[in-house]
Amino acid sequence: MMIRVALAGNPNVGKTSLFNALTGARQYAANWPGVTVEKKEGIAKYDGERIKIVDLPGVYSLSASSIDEKIARDFILKEAPDVIVVVTDSMSLEQGLYLLLEILEMEENVILVVNAIDEARKNGLKIDRYELSKHFGVPVILTSAINGEGVEDLLKAIVGMARKLEKSNKVMLNYGEDIESKIRKVERNLKEAKILGNYDSRWLALKYLEGDKEILELLEKMVGIEKLSDEEIAENKVKIAKARYDYINSVMKEAISKIKAKMTLSEAIDHVLTHKFLGIPIFFSFMYLAFKLTFDVAQVFSDMLDVAFSKMANLVVQFLGENWLSSMISDGIIGGVGGVLVFVPNIFMMFLALGFMEESGYLPRAAFVMDRLMVRFKLSGRSFMSLLLGFGCNVPAVMSTRNIENPQERLATILIAPFITCSARLPVYILLASIFFPKNTALVIFSLYILSILLTIGSAIVVNRLFFKGRKFPLIMELPRYRMPSFKNLAIYVWNRGKHFLQKAGGIILVASILIWFLGYFPAGGDVEKSYAATIGRVLEPIMRPLNFSWRATTALLFGVAAKEVVVSTFSMLYGFGEEDLESARSALSQEMDPAVAFAFMVFVMAYVPCLATVAAAKMETGSWKWPIFIVIYSSIVAYLISFIAYSVGRLFL
Repeated sequence: MMIRVALAGNPNVGKTSLFNALTGARQYAANWPGVTVEKKEGIAKYDGERIKIVDLPGVYSLSASSIDEKIARDFILKEAPDVIVVVTDSMSLEQGLYLLLEILEMEENVILVVNAIDEARKNGLKIDRYELSKHFGVPVILTSAINGEGVEDLLKAIVGMARKLEKSNKVMLNYGEDIESKIRKVERNLKEAKILGNYDSRWLALKYLEGDKEILELLEKMVGIEKLSDEEIAENKVKIAKARYDYINSVMKEAISKIKAKMTLSEAIDHVLTHKFLGIPIFFSFMYLAFKLTFDVAQVFSDMLDVAFSKMANLVVQFLGENWLSSMISDGIIGGVGGVLVFVPNIFMMFLALGFMEESGYLPRAAFVMDRLMVRFKLSGRSFMSLLLGFGCNVPAVMSTRNIENPQERLATILIAPFITCSARLPVYILLASIFFPKNTALVIFSLYILSILLTIGSAIVVNRLFFKGRKFPLIMELPRYRMPSFKNLAIYVWNRGKHFLQKAGGIILVASILIWFLGYFPAGGDVEKSYAATIGRVLEPIMRPLNFSWRATTALLFGVAAKEVVVSTFSMLYGFGEEDLESARSALSQEMDPAVAFAFMVFVMAYVPCLATVAAAKMETGSWKWPIFIVIYSSIVAYLISFIAYSVGRLFL
């Protein structure tokens, strides 16, 4: 029988790092039932037991006001895991202990983990786990997910609790006579109605008094309990929260002692990185360095892959001869898919740079810094965190908006997220920038990312004025401690995000490449000028003529709607450089493009219709086709206009 464990905790407490330390490579991702939030599960083994660990979304409470909180609470209540592990950060225990109290009011089988204990020691903090255990009635394990300290102790405690060798106790916190009398009154009504089921009566009463929407609807429907006024709910919330924090602070005074007081390294760094004036320039400097790394360091590996695919295609032609089958394999499959896969080192290097910034604790600070700018456009740092995900892929960027509580801000973020340049567009940028701007490749690509951000901000203004009349959404967040990312966590981060690029290469890009080959090969047996693709491109070419895009470039944009990487595959086949090197690509593309046209084309790719997967995600998240259709039409118009401007200006200076 497998032991089922739920891993709960606040965001940025090292919960995912601990999950990685416990499960290693034995993990997989899916979606939570009914929603598009990623569900991570993994398997650990200890003392002959198999342990299934579910990494719950990071939350600060179980109020179910956001989709992440609802997922965490529903899993604990309805799935009834054998053990719940609450992970807290040794350097910011208070908020984590608040979540612990909420869980202890629901369940008994709880273990408290105080993570990053090595950081606490470095900063002069001494944490007495026995005091914590005494006051909260749970086993307490001190861990460091980075160096593995305490991981085996945690596994031992999990197995011990599952075997009933260790136990925890529900906390019966006294909330004061006013709240306690209300709790007793509600409990009497619940017991008389006999609807408790798996719910604890005291927990239900507390949630009712706090005005929990889901519990209020349940009790009003099944018990006919009186509805609380907003003023009563607000008063109850304050009293309940104050009682919890008072208890937590009294425990912390006994359990935590500071050996020496001094400004921590994290605080000293924050004085610079979150500075009112320096913070934003520093952020953009880091992003520029990330793109320099993406191109300069990874390019040598891309060149090696390019040579390998070229030789592979030549071998196919030599073995099969000149015919439609060898053309399909060498030009369609190897040339098309290989033309995209040569950029895998660049993609993985970009994720490595972003992973380092996220794992080190910098990206949440970037959201804090950018909040000052975002609030002027009626958004907040929460939106910025979702938009940051868009640099990897627009689909998770759209999905992650479920963490944004305000529905207007959430919808506005969904509508502007596709303008963030995703990794799928990067192969197009690298190809054209390498050919037409060889001395300033990184700078040109960086300028496209900056333009993408500016376009996103501008679109936020348009969307808010059109639909929401704009209102400010304040950001409140706890900044994580700086930490040096471990190689293992970085490797898992890069692989989990980069593998989707490889999966697309074996799926939609493969299918699209064969389709494009078919349209480019028939009916003239390989004469592209007389192919179906040429017919399609020439029909659409007049629309793109003001931008000076040829029918080949127009056809590439059309097929790129399926997935932006397909633009490169289409170029490869229609221009005939799928089996050659960069010099062949330069020679072929230079016949129809100059630097001004190339830059305008990259701008168009940056801004036009998002891929079909992003459109589908927007439909799923908004529950209507109205908003995805708006995204398609709006992005097409914007892409055309700014590309025309880029081309017109480029003709003067490039």
